[in-house]
Amino acid sequence: MSSPKPPPTLDEFRARAALTGLTLTEEDIGHLYKGYVGLLAQMERMPVRWAWAAEPPHVFRADE
Repeated sequence: MSSPKPPPTLDEFRARAALTGLTLTEEDIGHLYKGYVGLLAQMERMPVRWAWAAEPPHVFRADE
């Protein structure tokens, strides 16, 4: 099993954000970077094979 790819550095993320054409402040880029790195960390913790049948489906009804 290969090791996970390291997340981009803040400078790499800033360069990618500049290519989007959006007007982002340094604060915006900082928040987006933290969220992106956090999402990548969450994805690494998810199992590759998920036992979908192990948990019953959740059904929400509006009339209850």
